[in-house]
Amino acid sequence: MQKYEKIEEIGSGTYGVVWRALNKKTGEVVAVKKLYEKYTSMEECTNLIEVKALRQMNHPNIVKLKEIHKENDFLYLVFECMECSLYDRMKNMAAFSESEIRNLCFQLFQGLAYMHGKGYFHRDLKPDNLLVSSDVIKIADLGQARESNRKPPYTGYVTTRWYRAPEVFLRSSVHDPAVDMWAMGAIMAELYTNQRLFKGNSGGEVFYKICSVIGSPTESKWKLGLQLAVNMNYQFPDLPGVPLASLLPSASSEALCLIAALLSWNPCLRPTAMEALKHPFFHSCYHVPSPIHRNQDLPWKKALLTQTRSRKSAPIVSEKVNKQNLIRMLQEKFIVKSGR
Repeated sequence: MQKYEKIEEIGSGTYGVVWRALNKKTGEVVAVKKLYEKYTSMEECTNLIEVKALRQMNHPNIVKLKEIHKENDFLYLVFECMECSLYDRMKNMAAFSESEIRNLCFQLFQGLAYMHGKGYFHRDLKPDNLLVSSDVIKIADLGQARESNRKPPYTGYVTTRWYRAPEVFLRSSVHDPAVDMWAMGAIMAELYTNQRLFKGNSGGEVFYKICSVIGSPTESKWKLGLQLAVNMNYQFPDLPGVPLASLLPSASSEALCLIAALLSWNPCLRPTAMEALKHPFFHSCYHVPSPIHRNQDLPWKKALLTQTRSRKSAPIVSEKVNKQNLIRMLQEKFIVKSGR
């Protein structure tokens, strides 16, 4: 595209290649995704699920679609540019601290809660599709997204196999945002060890690994899953599973509890994104401590300044005793209000 100067290729996927590019007019660095497939009309372009979904997304933890261009029958999606993917960040780190994991996952669940609330689910969550800059993380690549109220069946490809939910492995004709929650459980576990929890070279190996970690399902745990297995002539291995604490020794009990819930066989038992945000693991995220202010920025000082400025027709408090009384009164007001 004439408007942008290509800097470097930064990734490619099933549907297109992504470049880092420079806006020649503004000097802004952006990410440009060129889709492989040709389109005959702009209407056909804008009907793409990724474009339809992203046009409705306006959330700080979902990557922003800035522009859409059509040139020589190819579609170009212009996004805000982030530093790198979570996968790239993980390659260069030994492991994340639990506070870092809490911060990253809290942001992701906020983005998912917003996305699911808008009627879409991602279907391809993995570290490669999560973009980071400093301590901010955003959900990207909605090429596999689907509308929650869309009638099944969906396309066969759903999520890279290491993050693929059991109901998808068993070819259920119906799946919903719960597939994103399973993927989040696998990603969250991976952040503690930098190792994939369900690693395997094939779908069969990954599914066996799932059984070996969380234990094979029983009728009481997931009756529908056993029926799906019979339908495709699959026999579950008889495996008891292992305690997650033995695999994630640095994880707190609250983190292990949330991961275990996300990795439930039964999709109906997995928490929603909104429910995950209310989990005890994230309780500290709801209280954002006030920053340490410089003396002149204290709340009661600001109130005093506002009050004296608003009284333009009256003389500014000049008597020392009156000013001190007013300061003390405002201090007491803010101390009581803040519960300190």
